[in-house]
Amino acid sequence: MWLSYILGDAAIVGVLLLLVRKMELRPRLALPWVLFISPSCLWLAFRLSSYVPGLSIALQLLAAFSLSIAFSVLAVLFLFFRDPGRTPPPEPGTILSPADGKIIYIKMLDDDTFPIAVKKGRNVPLTEFTGDFFPLRQGLQVGIMMSYLDVHINRAPIAGKLERIKRIPGGFHSLKHMDSLLENERVFSVIAGPEVRVGIVQIASRLVRRIVPFVKEGDNVRQGDRIGLIRFGSQVDLLIPDRDSVEVIVRVGDYVKAGLTVLGRFKGPVA
Repeated sequence: MWLSYILGDAAIVGVLLLLVRKMELRPRLALPWVLFISPSCLWLAFRLSSYVPGLSIALQLLAAFSLSIAFSVLAVLFLFFRDPGRTPPPEPGTILSPADGKIIYIKMLDDDTFPIAVKKGRNVPLTEFTGDFFPLRQGLQVGIMMSYLDVHINRAPIAGKLERIKRIPGGFHSLKHMDSLLENERVFSVIAGPEVRVGIVQIASRLVRRIVPFVKEGDNVRQGDRIGLIRFGSQVDLLIPDRDSVEVIVRVGDYVKAGLTVLGRFKGPVA
């Protein structure tokens, strides 16, 4: 009997680990949960058998698996929809992260180019986001990938005025596919501050293609203010039109937090 429980526990852990990998969750957060929830739900199912006479081991294992999935979904939803209060660091001349997540690329952009991502060596441009209102010149692009466990409230990286908000409707696609960056819903915002103008691209991903803005064109925002929410897994890109004016201090692979992590510092005034 105990061998069946041990094998059942191993099977539940294996399935949950596959889901962790599929959803690209951070192991530091997901692994402790998996190792806790599986034996806990197995114990609950075992206790249930004392109140339900004749409950077979197979049904107990099925109950444990169902409870593990249910509690895991609730935990993900709780982490996803949380909105912790944050106070930006009191350091002048900085650009903060607009999103929680992992830095997946830091790219140098040339005139009239706007690659959102590089997949299998190919650039995927979003030319509808370029134009006179946001000249790239010699720009910088920082890509931030958000997992389901990250806070999905996006924040203003600088203080300034919302010069532009442009929504591009999209369909249900995964960011894993080349065409998804051209077809997923996305919102492009421009914030003009005293030192620099920055662009923010919010890209919706699979499951739910919904971006909820908290601001509108013409609004003034403080650094770290909430500007929107993306449901669910998603990506946020930060665009800086003149890379000579900003020193980026993060690296690919770093984990950043919206309104808290300093991505770059101004070298001087932007022309």
